[in-house]
Amino acid sequence: MWDWIGKLDELRRQDQLAVLVTIIRSTGSTPRKHGAKMIVLPDGSFFGTVGGGVPEFFALEDAKKCFEQMQGTTSQIPLKPRGEFPACGGTMELYMEMINNNPRLYVFGAGHVGQALCQVLEGTPFRIHLIDDRPEWIDSPAIPSGVIRHKRHYSDVIKETNWCDQRSFVTILTFSGAVDQQVLEEVLPKPTRFIGMIGSKGKWAKIKENLQGQGDLSRVRCPVGHDNGGQSPKEIAISIASQLLATYYGRE
Repeated sequence: MWDWIGKLDELRRQDQLAVLVTIIRSTGSTPRKHGAKMIVLPDGSFFGTVGGGVPEFFALEDAKKCFEQMQGTTSQIPLKPRGEFPACGGTMELYMEMINNNPRLYVFGAGHVGQALCQVLEGTPFRIHLIDDRPEWIDSPAIPSGVIRHKRHYSDVIKETNWCDQRSFVTILTFSGAVDQQVLEEVLPKPTRFIGMIGSKGKWAKIKENLQGQGDLSRVRCPVGHDNGGQSPKEIAISIASQLLATYYGRE
């Protein structure tokens, strides 16, 4: 038996989206039986097999649909003879399970609000990536252990991230309005579901003027967060978390 558990762990550490295909029922003559698995990646590459030939073809086609819709499914594959072409004659039922499809939140800035946002969102569906090249902030013990820290320049992280318009969320919370604008300029062309930036209405008006014609600025929420009247880092983080969760669950 191939080490599918080890492969799933490797993909988890790589933050790689995948579909786990499992035969949950088989009747009659089939090339593989109940429990056989394969793992499919978005580019069509795969590991393991549910029988090769026709079962594998349909498994790959159904996995493709899972990636398009970002949700799992079940499917039945009848292996019946067609005309002069022989087949096993049985039936297989497959369960297609999305793996590593949690929403990704990229928090640019590990300052007071960024750290508070990481704390507030602990225990929610978001898998948080915190980006800041300042060691004194990104190495803070106040940041929850489950947060993925990137002690690197924001441009490098933006270039190397596998952006997805269904599961990529961005909050821009750096120490400088100029840096906020630079991050936004680089993130704006990427496929994302949410882009929010901290700041006043006056700051946003100036940034819109500076970036006019460089992308769809109507996608950007600035000031980010629901207006709860709070001014402390934790209160601001709660307002941002509320807006992120409302977007993720389709409430706005």
